[in-house]
Amino acid sequence: MLINDYIIKIVLPECNPSAQKVNAIAELPDDISDVLPYLNAIVKGCTYNPDAGTLRFIKEGKAITLHPRKIAIAGLDDETEASQVLNSLKEFINTTYERKGEIEPSYRKGNELKVLDVFKLLPGTNCMRCGEPTCLAFANKLVNQATDVENCIPLHSKEYGKKREGLLKMLDAAGYGRAMI
Repeated sequence: MLINDYIIKIVLPECNPSAQKVNAIAELPDDISDVLPYLNAIVKGCTYNPDAGTLRFIKEGKAITLHPRKIAIAGLDDETEASQVLNSLKEFINTTYERKGEIEPSYRKGNELKVLDVFKLLPGTNCMRCGEPTCLAFANKLVNQATDVENCIPLHSKEYGKKREGLLKMLDAAGYGRAMI
């Protein structure tokens, strides 16, 4: 088992101390650097920086950054949710560490998706057929893994073939073609 325990601190976002959401930082007694390339191989849409020793991804709307000796999570409701998310991550990290003999590690740096870059490759029709009020809202949900590119109906027409190709390449380069945790 790689992670046995952690010490959790709840902090308010620096940019908005009156925010409704909180952030959590879990200090780890052991270094988890060795498991990061294995997590990079299986986590969908992550950004791995081997030089800094960090792995960033979004899970269920929470921004998570793994460091060698800490885990940072943004966008939590409270300490109870922080504990739940951290326990889930602890289990996932430990399981991945135990299975590392079955996983090909990836040292590839993921490209971080930006909402505006995704938006530029959408049709821009604001047709709402995806369930979102605008293409920008859809792009935001796509980056945060709260929707699937298949939900953009116009994107799959012949008219937007080049945009679709570009968007699929961008999603693939960012690791969105990998299995989700």
